[in-house]
Amino acid sequence: MNEQRDIKYNIEGEKPSKGYQIVRVRNTANAKEVLDNFKNAVLTFLKSKNIHYQDPKWEELLPQGIVNKIKQLNDDDKKYDELLKDVDLSIYNLQYMKKWEWFSSVEIENGFDIFVKGNFNGWKFINFIHCQNVPLDNIRIIDADKEEIYELETIKDYTTYKILK
Repeated sequence: MNEQRDIKYNIEGEKPSKGYQIVRVRNTANAKEVLDNFKNAVLTFLKSKNIHYQDPKWEELLPQGIVNKIKQLNDDDKKYDELLKDVDLSIYNLQYMKKWEWFSSVEIENGFDIFVKGNFNGWKFINFIHCQNVPLDNIRIIDADKEEIYELETIKDYTTYKILK
């Protein structure tokens, strides 16, 4: 319940005292929409996490701004951009591999930061942001304790050749 509250009300970039990472998105014209969709996806997951990851209900429950874009991806897109996942695999990762908790977020012009307690493990959880036409070059994961910045890489970022509607 605390995580749901934090998603809704911690919107000024509040930071945990330690043990946190920052998901940083910049240079994204539709950043507010991307953040809202991601927030709603995580909220939906938290409210419905006992639904089996392969249940087709997920495609109805999750924000259509994410689901509709994921449906436009083909096997080649996912082959070359390994960070793209189907809805069911994204939910599976949330159900069985999520070791982070949303703490806060903050919107800035053409971007946002999300502060999570724990290890975000970006390559497993970035799909719901990246599939919204956010190039990997615009996303960073920052480990605040280690003062390290992790860039996300793939064979070929789908946003270099395709825009999803």
